[in-house]
Amino acid sequence: MMAGRSPFDIVGMQNNAEENTEDYLFQIILERQIRIPRSLSVRASSVLRGFLNKDPTERLGCKLDIAEGLRDMKEHQFFRGQIDWDALEQKAVAPPYHPAVQSDRDLTHFDHQFTDEPPQLSPDNPAVIARIDQSEFDGFEYVNPLQMSREDSV
Repeated sequence: MMAGRSPFDIVGMQNNAEENTEDYLFQIILERQIRIPRSLSVRASSVLRGFLNKDPTERLGCKLDIAEGLRDMKEHQFFRGQIDWDALEQKAVAPPYHPAVQSDRDLTHFDHQFTDEPPQLSPDNPAVIARIDQSEFDGFEYVNPLQMSREDSV
């Protein structure tokens, strides 16, 4: 968001079907260095590198002691003196930009490249879903009613 593009851009790969996939993007994220434009400040570059560090033990804000990780993030030079953290926690901070909208369906603040695109559902691949550890979703409130009816009939 700071640079107007992803730090994991796949430059020149948009026309190559094999390299324009989510799996390839994940590979890029894991293997390549992030690209930060020189136009960003030293502090902005530093916070991005901190948040996007590939090593979770070194990542900004990610400590086993949550309070320590939060303190590291709050004290980072990018945020120092810029945010009233107490007010933010109390949800008492006004957003820096509040767009004027005509209705709940007003899309004037979104790029037509995306709003003109027809909606398309991702096809379910049972083989892929079967390999996903479903315990990752424990605690989520929504359960597909179709899934519930299947379980009830077993």
